Amino acid sequence: MARSEARFPEHLAGLLRRSLLSRRGWPEWLGGILLGLINILFFAWAQKPFTIYSGFLNWGRHLYADLAGITSLGAAVSPLADKTSVGDIGLFLGALLAAVAAGEFRLRTPARLLDYVEGAMGGLLMALGVVLAVGCNWGGFFSAITALSLHGYLMFLGLLAGGFLGALYVEWRARREAEELELEVEEVVEVAEHPKRGASAPLLAAVALALPALLAWRMASVGGGFYAVILFMGMAVGVVIQRSRFCFATAFRDILRGGGEFRRSVRLQIGIALGILVGATGTAVLKYMGYVDPTAYVKPAGWSNVLGGLLFGLGMVIAGGCASGSLWRAAEGHVKLWVALAAAVLSYAPLRHLIRSAAPWIYGEKILLVSSLGWAGGLAFIYATLTLWILFLLYLDYRRGSRHGQAV
Repeated sequence: MARSEARFPEHLAGLLRRSLLSRRGWPEWLGGILLGLINILFFAWAQKPFTIYSGFLNWGRHLYADLAGITSLGAAVSPLADKTSVGDIGLFLGALLAAVAAGEFRLRTPARLLDYVEGAMGGLLMALGVVLAVGCNWGGFFSAITALSLHGYLMFLGLLAGGFLGALYVEWRARREAEELELEVEEVVEVAEHPKRGASAPLLAAVALALPALLAWRMASVGGGFYAVILFMGMAVGVVIQRSRFCFATAFRDILRGGGEFRRSVRLQIGIALGILVGATGTAVLKYMGYVDPTAYVKPAGWSNVLGGLLFGLGMVIAGGCASGSLWRAAEGHVKLWVALAAAVLSYAPLRHLIRSAAPWIYGEKILLVSSLGWAGGLAFIYATLTLWILFLLYLDYRRGSRHGQAV
């Protein structure tokens, strides 16, 4: 055996280790493709795509029932026996594990009261948006289009508008607090790129490894391993999102406004599109072959999806993280996102109960893309629209680069 061949496994292991632990992270396109692949596996195993807010709904119902005796918001099941809840827990633990391994965990406490207010307001707006859009950035957009449901496209339009409004708010705040905000941004960037491990890093690593093992053992003893697999799939989502910094808030905040992270917004949007393309292809196969019900996760489509997307998009920019972004940033130690998560969990259950009881007429009809276009036509529609969107993104990037070149 040649010497180079003998050392190949060692080289591969080193490459994987550097990729996982590197502070540079993974490229956005890779993150999107991996999320699309995980979504296919999740759909095949759980008979539903990866989503987030129905887990929050279950947590909120538990809190209201256990702490206040309020049971009118719906029945709650064990957080360890609910598919979405287990996936959420896995996402948090996966992001925590990745953050600790890369030395990026650190408690980040906001310096101003306004940050806490923004976290709470952002969480509330996101919860209201989810009620109207019938899903968050995952269940109402990413996984929705993956499931071949029209409502994902409608929320996408709302997310663009909400992200644009959020960018206006960020600019307004920056003008009012220019010097203070500049110092804060520099501090956050320094922490993100040059975190301090601290003396508690070994303990954190031990906890991050022990918790998933204990939870998986508990789930396996109760559910025969079904929920343990979901936990590890959720952890895979958390690792991918944390390492690729896959932030939907940034993707929609700067893409139309052309803010300071415009180039990264383009990369994130391309990663999102690639993830949907991969996920939709696999889901179409699962549904066409009968492994999954063709109508699985097809939600009502109408004007409420657009309005909900707008409110959710605005809320995630104000809070500093979307549904998945709130979980992985909270796992990194961002206290503002803990506040956003608490506000979302506490407000989602009552808002959902109130609106669905008082105004069920706001929701449209369920529309499966392949029901009217056929399987080939439905997939072709998704391929065409997302390809056009990627080309448009590249055009925006090219035009911005040309303008900067002329300015120089």
